[in-house]
Amino acid sequence: MKNLILVLSILLTTTAVMADEDKFSQLDTDEDGLISIEEAAADASLAAVFTELDADKDGYLTPAEYANK
Repeated sequence: MKNLILVLSILLTTTAVMADEDKFSQLDTDEDGLISIEEAAADASLAAVFTELDADKDGYLTPAEYANK
C-alpha cells in the first residue's frame, strides 16, 4: 500500500510539473526560454504576480521563477 501511495504521488507530481512546463511554453511565444511581462499579460493571474515572481527584477521570468507561482 505504501508503494502504491508513493508511485501515485510521483505520478501526480510529474503530471503537475509537465503541466507547468506546457503552460510556460505556451506563454513563451517568442520561444526565448523566458516569459516577458508582455507575454505574461496573456494570463491575468500570472500578470498580477509577475513582479513578485521576477526574483532578479530583470523583467523576465525564468522557468525556475515561474515554478514559484
